[in-house]
Amino acid sequence: MILNRNKFNLHFPLVMGICNLTKDSFSDGGKNYKTSDALKNIKKMFDFGASIIDIGAESTRPGSDPISYKKEIKKLEPILKKIPRNKFIISVDTNKIETQEFALQQGVHIINDIYGGTEDLFILSKKYKNGLVLMHTPGSPKKMQFMTNSYTNVVKDIKKIFLNKSKLLSKYNISQSKVWFDPGIGFGKNLKQNLEILKNINKLKIKNYGLLLGTSRKSWISKIDGSLIDQRLGGSIASITYCLSRGVNIFRVHDVQESKQAINVYNKIICTK
Repeated sequence: MILNRNKFNLHFPLVMGICNLTKDSFSDGGKNYKTSDALKNIKKMFDFGASIIDIGAESTRPGSDPISYKKEIKKLEPILKKIPRNKFIISVDTNKIETQEFALQQGVHIINDIYGGTEDLFILSKKYKNGLVLMHTPGSPKKMQFMTNSYTNVVKDIKKIFLNKSKLLSKYNISQSKVWFDPGIGFGKNLKQNLEILKNINKLKIKNYGLLLGTSRKSWISKIDGSLIDQRLGGSIASITYCLSRGVNIFRVHDVQESKQAINVYNKIICTK
């Protein structure tokens, strides 16, 4: 697959490692705030088996405030300049068109947009031939948790949004193989809705498009057992294992080594005759 001028051989399912450059991200806030720490952790995630690293310079946790695209770019720039783009697949998590364009100019391979992408982004993607992760959320991080009553049927509603988005992507001749839809676990959904999405994740698969899932360390797990953020690895792995045979192509995770091991063991078991 060619992503923004670089060719990669992809064997799904893939692990996408999370690298948040912010101080206030819900799980790893501050861990990668220094450029040197971020680069060290990015290398570690690739060594542990991540195929993609998703770098974000703005927290989108529930209740968070947005930052300007100038601040976002300022935080991303030193990281992007030091990562070899022909060796690693780099994704940038941003919903701002200015940052998206900057990232693509720097050779980033995938844009991950929590708002599901705009026509301006699709015009850029037609030019750069990059990958896209298009997530579902009913509103901004500040408001989304107050919008859990906005669904008639959470799975059917999200599926309809993905189908409409796929029609728009076709209008711009965006390659279907380079697009992954993300149902946005924890973004404007309560526990029951998150579990409905996970149980019916295969129903959200759009023909010829990919599916990405991000359940790692999120609060839906604590609503089941009261666990703290650093105690949610088991729940994260359980959700990955359940969804492996249900059409998910990419798993966005904090714990790369453990998630990769779970996928490898699962595949060995089902391939044993």
